[in-house]
Amino acid sequence: MADSTAPELHTPLQAPLRVSRHENFESWYANNIQLIPSEWDLRMLFGEVDFTQMIVQQHTAMTVTWLQAKLLLYFLTVQVGIYELMHKKIDVPPSVQPIDPQPPTGEIANDPDAQKVYEYMKKLRAQFIDSLK
Repeated sequence: MADSTAPELHTPLQAPLRVSRHENFESWYANNIQLIPSEWDLRMLFGEVDFTQMIVQQHTAMTVTWLQAKLLLYFLTVQVGIYELMHKKIDVPPSVQPIDPQPPTGEIANDPDAQKVYEYMKKLRAQFIDSLK
């Protein structure tokens, strides 16, 4: 069923796209997201933490291409940045901050790719923690 109030989306190489909602469209709340990467795409599992039972009730999985994941990263960064400009920095309690990555050990300790991944994660975490100040 088409949503007549939906905006048109424009891309440089295509005619404008109309946006419509599938007849089974649903809106859910999530305060827990798990990411499962593969060579082809990124799967996101959305759920809600039930603190009375200390369990995450997963309700939706969405898989996107790496191109869409990269664009999502940009648009999420824009939205969070604008929110913080208009309101205040979002407080991220220490209990939910990303943990400090550990250097590669064992068989992969000398793997240059593993070392690159470690250094990248360490740099991103430091930038994230600095952004909270």
